[in-house]
Amino acid sequence: MKKIVYFLIVIVAVLSACSEADSENTYTVEDAEENGDVIVKHQSEDFEQIRQGALEVENIEKMNTLLEKVDNAEDYSVDVSIFNPNNTHYKNTFTADGQNITFENNYEGYRQSPAGTYTCRFIQKRGHIIYLSKCESEEGEEYSTMVAFIGTEEAFREAE
Repeated sequence: MKKIVYFLIVIVAVLSACSEADSENTYTVEDAEENGDVIVKHQSEDFEQIRQGALEVENIEKMNTLLEKVDNAEDYSVDVSIFNPNNTHYKNTFTADGQNITFENNYEGYRQSPAGTYTCRFIQKRGHIIYLSKCESEEGEEYSTMVAFIGTEEAFREAE
């Protein structure tokens, strides 16, 4: 009987430790700042409101650098941390290799941009939105144009 009680205590302790570890591993805005991520804080979950500027952006100069590096056929990588109003975190990564841009998209909230990893030929900033074009998913699906990043006109202007 003592062995069973001891075993149950050990199991409860292990499960407790695991659940505490999970809650401590939540990626925060502070973590993103420390890691140098571009940070996008959505003030809405509605795409149209986000597109119209319901967001705050930090470190956007790294997106300008990405655009410059791609234009110069240079290697570059940048992580973008997106936080929804409920602080749910999504990390997207852009990696340029001199010829293509690999877009690891974990956020499905932008229209025509499903989650997944894509290899794209072109990147372009139009206004406050960055688009990727001539993209192919890992499964071989082709996408002519994808919304890859939404910032604000003001943030892009200040970063120049």
